[in-house]
Amino acid sequence: MQVIIIFTMFILSIFTYPAHAGDEMGAKKAGAVSAAEEIIQMRSTLARNFIKPDMEITEETFKNVCGAVAKRVKEIMEKDGYKIRHASAKYRNSVNAATPEEISILETFDRNREIKGQWDIAETDGKKFQRYMKPIFVEDACLACHGPKDKRPQFIIDKYPEDRAFDFKTGDLRGMVEVIFPEN
Repeated sequence: MQVIIIFTMFILSIFTYPAHAGDEMGAKKAGAVSAAEEIIQMRSTLARNFIKPDMEITEETFKNVCGAVAKRVKEIMEKDGYKIRHASAKYRNSVNAATPEEISILETFDRNREIKGQWDIAETDGKKFQRYMKPIFVEDACLACHGPKDKRPQFIIDKYPEDRAFDFKTGDLRGMVEVIFPEN
């Protein structure tokens, strides 16, 4: 009787594995979309709540907005096993410098504002990864740090001497969030 049960479980696992694997991939993809949306929405909400017109932006303000988002990104990566990256052609931190391939995707987002997100398969060191990319657009509150070059807060000038993330206007494409995970 035990042999029959074990054999039956084995046969069922063979036939149900592909569906289970597909469900798992679907869940991973849904989680990636959700993570990208959460990060962008969190940044937007915090910026609107902490940054008011004509206020002085301090390092404390920066920590309350961008620092809080960075902390949440780290939590999501640790919890869900995603790699999350911000990429931009006009970056503040060189870690976020877009690759030529990413610049091409950013140009597509900028030309076609109806695209709310895009999936592709990226390959690194012979391994394939699912990658979800979602554009980030500049809002009014973003201009406190990303507006005219000569109006940037002094701590940003000091902390990021190679800063390129300025002279944006409301509605400009700021960059994108990428959520990446192994294909298998």
